[in-house]
Amino acid sequence: MTDRIIAVGFNTAPVEGDLSLLDTRLAAMVEMGCTGAEVTVTGLDAVAACRFVPERVAELRTVMNRHDLAYSMHAPIAINLMDEAHADLMRRAAMVSMELAAETGARVVVLHPGRVAPKAWIDCQGALMQFELDQLGPVADRAAELGVKIAYENISPNARVIAGLETSYSLDPRLLAEQLQRLSHEAVTACLDISHAQQGAVLWGFDMIEACEALAPWIGHIHYSDSTGQPLDFPTTHLGEKHFFGAGDMHAPPGYGVVDFEALARRLPLRPDTRVVIEIKRNFHSHAGAATLAAAQGFARTVNAITAQGAAA
Repeated sequence: MTDRIIAVGFNTAPVEGDLSLLDTRLAAMVEMGCTGAEVTVTGLDAVAACRFVPERVAELRTVMNRHDLAYSMHAPIAINLMDEAHADLMRRAAMVSMELAAETGARVVVLHPGRVAPKAWIDCQGALMQFELDQLGPVADRAAELGVKIAYENISPNARVIAGLETSYSLDPRLLAEQLQRLSHEAVTACLDISHAQQGAVLWGFDMIEACEALAPWIGHIHYSDSTGQPLDFPTTHLGEKHFFGAGDMHAPPGYGVVDFEALARRLPLRPDTRVVIEIKRNFHSHAGAATLAAAQGFARTVNAITAQGAAA
């Protein structure tokens, strides 16, 4: 049986227009044994006003083709297909993200689901969920035409969520599964962000592993990092203070939080061609990057072995 998880690697940080930094980072990933990479679209300067900058797209394609990695892309987090006031702009941004992936050989594009003000959610939940589907459907159709898949990612309780400015159904992976079921599009899978699921579970009081298992039939992409789930609802002055307290979206190596990765791996009958993307903060790379890669590779082996055993039973 073909492995469900086909690649493991890291995401790239924004390169602020310097594609030589991306080239160096991708080369380092190959050197350390990665088989995949997720390129952060923000900061590439390959798109402006939701249109290609042709010479930058060509340069980006050259850089990515230089390295033998299974690529995904993370579209701008600001894309919000539940934003009625900017509906056309958001849809165009999502469309060009699909097109950039196709132009550069990335087969998966990560998008964040819709977010709205809590009062709007209370007043108009059903209409907002349908609006998102109406926005996402044409983007998914375009992705299918291009041979690209969308990975819809469960979000974290970020600063705006904690401040009560916005909310999202996707804080709970089970609700994300229900929305993907409503859409039922061949080009749309789920991106399980493990750390986000842990944070959502603490915030909303559900069982993290059970919620991830409910999403599993839709999962075609995974973001791999650890956290405690402790909300960051107090002020900090440095990124390292988040890690010191164990609060917020830590983006930490396994063992720095409380996620039971072994138990989780045994409960995820994933979709074929799933990629695992490690998302740890830059300060961890020098002293924990190699160990985190080894842990993620072990996680992938467990998932693949359990899936193979289930198929053989």
